[in-house]
Amino acid sequence: MPRLLEELQRGTPVLDSNGSQIGEIRAVYASGDARTAEFLLVYWNARGEEALVPSDEAMQVDDRGVTLRQPAEWYDDRPAFNPSANPLLHKL
Repeated sequence: MPRLLEELQRGTPVLDSNGSQIGEIRAVYASGDARTAEFLLVYWNARGEEALVPSDEAMQVDDRGVTLRQPAEWYDDRPAFNPSANPLLHKL
């Protein structure tokens, strides 16, 4: 299992701060010319859609997946991902 955000693969489990699996990684994005992870594109199981999460919300990366800092409901207001609204983002 990757230990760095930049190495995360599509399908890596995403867990909330309570340890519940709430989704999976779809992609890792940087902005402009950056080569480090700035956003995680997460598919949210409960919502059935993808939304970006700032990479600093990732508290831990281990064999179980990526653990976020907050419980799942804290991320409920994240807008659905729209690639055309984020033209400076690029996949790592």
